[in-house]
Amino acid sequence: MSGYKPVGVEVLFSTYQAATISVPTAAPVTITAGWPAIIIPAGYFSDTGDWSSSLRFRMGGFVTATATVPTFSWGLAVSTTNAFATTSILATASGAVTPTAGSWSWKMEAEIGLRTLGASGANSTLVTHGEVSSPGFAANAQLAPAGSGNTFATYDKALSYWLWPYLTLSAATALNTVTAQYGKLYGEN
Repeated sequence: MSGYKPVGVEVLFSTYQAATISVPTAAPVTITAGWPAIIIPAGYFSDTGDWSSSLRFRMGGFVTATATVPTFSWGLAVSTTNAFATTSILATASGAVTPTAGSWSWKMEAEIGLRTLGASGANSTLVTHGEVSSPGFAANAQLAPAGSGNTFATYDKALSYWLWPYLTLSAATALNTVTAQYGKLYGEN
């Protein structure tokens, strides 16, 4: 007997509508305004080891950068309410990306997994890895979680969390735009 376990994948979130905010600011702003909530259900992260609970998040859209080219700083945050905040960051880009002037598509992919399972309370640890890519970027933006190493160590498995992809532009003008066009959250529990 091989011990093979079939992967149980389910779609927890899926949308193909354009977000309503396309002009990010010089401060972090969600790039999913106008979308339905992206929710990680309470109790979702429940297993570690050779069958660890995990999520895969994918999204993409269009980007336009003007001749005054800004730097783009991407990230993923979570909150316990349906209000955008960057106080609980899962991942931030390891460095800001400066594209060439023009218009392209872009995509973000992130793997979020349970590293350690704590009792009820804010002491489970999630790890996140991923990247943001576009033909207009000289190099992909690698998502490296904030804090120490690559972990978010205050996850409370008893609570539901809202997932917030966000962006900060160094030159926020109406001519530098990023519009999210689709998003999916897959559960691999």
